[in-house]
Amino acid sequence: MYNKSMEAIELNEDAPENSVYTEDKAIRPELINRIERFIEDQDSASLKELIEPLHESELGDILEALDSDERASLVELTGDEFDYSSLTEVDEAVRLEVVNAIPNEQIAEAFTDLESDDAVFILEDMEQSDRDEILSLVPIEKRSRLIRSLDYPEETAGRRM
Repeated sequence: MYNKSMEAIELNEDAPENSVYTEDKAIRPELINRIERFIEDQDSASLKELIEPLHESELGDILEALDSDERASLVELTGDEFDYSSLTEVDEAVRLEVVNAIPNEQIAEAFTDLESDDAVFILEDMEQSDRDEILSLVPIEKRSRLIRSLDYPEETAGRRM
């Protein structure tokens, strides 16, 4: 069976099998081109198949390589399968851009499966009104942990625990 997602990351002879990066540690342009085509074609299934095996840091690098509209489309097209922990791997401006493009209800739902420290990392830069709305939608047990963590000063161990 032909695997369309592997077409996106076919490698030259010098690159390691299934590498996302070039030798100089940049995201492979052919991978970005393939993702852009899937987004343009609204091909959710192929996009999900392509990014599913990626590590959160690799997905973060891809998010940073895409333009603003493409980032939002990638999140939308991958839906529940989007790895929100990848947002901890991107620049603050990119993270805020992505979370601002996602309905708060969807973010709250994703937080139920996300590690608390990752959720706090995403929440801490958000507008207070969005943060409050998201927290109100998170199950009470998780909400309490997140609120306690947010009460600690930034960059302290208490906030990250």
